[in-house]
Amino acid sequence: MRAYAIDEFGKPGSVRDLPTPEPNEGQVLIKVTAAGLNAFDVAVINGNAKEYLEHRFPLIPGNDVSGVVDALGPGVTEPSVGSEVFGSQGKQFQGGGTIAEYVTAVADTVAPKPSTLDHAEAAAIPTAGLTALNLVDRIGPKRDDLLLVLGATGGVGSFLVPLATARGARVVAVTRTEYADYARTLGATDLIDYTAGHPADLLRTIAPTGIHALVDLVGDADLVMSLADQVSAEGWAVSCAGGVNDALLEKFGLQGGQVHGGGLDRLLYLTNELQNLHKPSIRTYPLADAADALAEQATRHVRGKLVITVD
Repeated sequence: MRAYAIDEFGKPGSVRDLPTPEPNEGQVLIKVTAAGLNAFDVAVINGNAKEYLEHRFPLIPGNDVSGVVDALGPGVTEPSVGSEVFGSQGKQFQGGGTIAEYVTAVADTVAPKPSTLDHAEAAAIPTAGLTALNLVDRIGPKRDDLLLVLGATGGVGSFLVPLATARGARVVAVTRTEYADYARTLGATDLIDYTAGHPADLLRTIAPTGIHALVDLVGDADLVMSLADQVSAEGWAVSCAGGVNDALLEKFGLQGGQVHGGGLDRLLYLTNELQNLHKPSIRTYPLADAADALAEQATRHVRGKLVITVD
């Protein structure tokens, strides 16, 4: 099969021929149609996860997938061969990823692909969408609660903003000027251009009485610290990127902390909730240009989601 792989951390990879994997017990083999990219894929390539995850070389990155079941491993009876599925590959190591023509995935970490989604849309959802859902559920926003979202127009933000506004919250999106219109289409009611001044100063103008929750999707702990005093008493500070810690919560008397993805059993619930909401912007790259797609992901200025398509 053709796959994008690297041979060592931090070095450029290439699209090459590699053996097609065989599904082990509890796994399915998927013929990949689309592979969604996430910030974590860049972290894996750079070796940032090597201290706590096993990595196998040549390392094929990628976790999110949409495609067609090609074969079943021992002990698996469903999904059936030939069915369209989406989800995450679910293995307990990095290296057998989705940026390839075929990938093995744990059967319990994929779900039937809804007919209302094409493969690129489906592949964009699992990690970013579930992370967004978990963040919104953790905060539990009510009507007119004001949320400040750092990184509102990125992958997770493109799901979180519509999910939060659908529950009645108002969102202040921290983003770049060129993404302002996109942020509004997602549902943001106010915007802060972080290149035009310090967000803490600009937020005081927009929300002089404070905000209900601070949502960090970029991992800038210093920026989070500078904004935390504008969160109302017993309000929320949450992050999926390491920008919130226990010391900050204690100092400002806030609830929250780190929130991650997972909960793949909630994929179909999530897709139902997203059905009538604005979809994220998706830019696709062919497998042959996987290196370019990963390079764009590494800029940390992606609008919406990047997806690699496989013919």
